[in-house]
Amino acid sequence: MTRIHIYSMLLAAVLLSSCASIPASTTTLTQEILKESSGMHTLNISLINQLYANRKEQINSFITNTYTPALLDNFSKNLPDSLDYKEELPNILKSIVPIINKKKDSMQSILDTEQGQLITQLNANYTNFSTAGVSLQNLIDSAVKLKTAEKSVMTSIQSLTNGSVNISNTVTELDSLLIHSGNSFSKLLEISSALK
Repeated sequence: MTRIHIYSMLLAAVLLSSCASIPASTTTLTQEILKESSGMHTLNISLINQLYANRKEQINSFITNTYTPALLDNFSKNLPDSLDYKEELPNILKSIVPIINKKKDSMQSILDTEQGQLITQLNANYTNFSTAGVSLQNLIDSAVKLKTAEKSVMTSIQSLTNGSVNISNTVTELDSLLIHSGNSFSKLLEISSALK
């Protein structure tokens, strides 16, 4: 193997080793977090639906037990004493039932609107979280693959050089060289700017 090949592989090893190390188990952990978040989202939607079903039941109870008796009592006070209730009951109900239904529908419509807005916001938040989670998962998977490739390259270099090249020292020296080159180049740019 030529020296150029060996130096190229060493440079690749330096670049790979300079990346942050992420344990392979991190990818499993993020997958589990994403699964758990899906379950939590489903649970949140169920809880919201249950909460609003309970509130609608409270409205129905209020209409049946409080509002309707009060409305009937108020309505009966306004009827003349000479009215035959048995004969006029269908007409009385025709005039009272729409008022009761309108009140109930109005109150439940407010709840339906609130519930819809809350679920829409919850879905939007979950979508944003899922998108970010998938991006993070892809990034972690990529880093883990990179780390695996780095180990493979290091093993290959050791095998090709029969262990005669100390990769750790070479990495340190190359890092130092890159930093020194960067500093020198920076000074050269300063001189070039001053000459202009």
